Amino acid sequence: MKKYYLTIIIAALFYSCATEQKSIGMTTWSDDGKEYKFFLGTQEAVDVVLKYDELINNKMYDEALEIFNDTASITYYSGKKVTPLEMLTMTESRDSLYEANNADYKWNLVNAFSVDIDPTRGGEHVNADYVVTYDDGENKTSFNSILKFYVVDGKIVWVNQFNQSVINE
Repeated sequence: MKKYYLTIIIAALFYSCATEQKSIGMTTWSDDGKEYKFFLGTQEAVDVVLKYDELINNKMYDEALEIFNDTASITYYSGKKVTPLEMLTMTESRDSLYEANNADYKWNLVNAFSVDIDPTRGGEHVNADYVVTYDDGENKTSFNSILKFYVVDGKIVWVNQFNQSVINE
């Protein structure tokens, strides 16, 4: 009988240790201003960003709009804030212009991961790193761009963009 109880106690300890979510870091980037730790996010939130990327690359702008929350906003690297419709309209116009001029302009997603401030409240921060290239036959340029998405219930709530120039030597 002692072996039976010992086995149950060891199994319970192992189970409780195995299911504990690890947290790391710190953030006060929350609606209540309290300090939280980050937890590993989910593949579902990353999949929302991967779907957005796929739709934009395939010029499916109307479908991409459906991934955004009704009150979503996008903040460009310059600080300018726009609605998803304004961003997608600009993207469609830009892509059409580049295509008409045989310019190659690509946003290449190189990684994406999700972290969560509080897994009990919903909402995840998805960090997506892009290498952006432009080539019109005469001019070639590239830059790195980090897009930080906030995803809640399968919808993008906001996006913040940060860019870094790449100097070709």
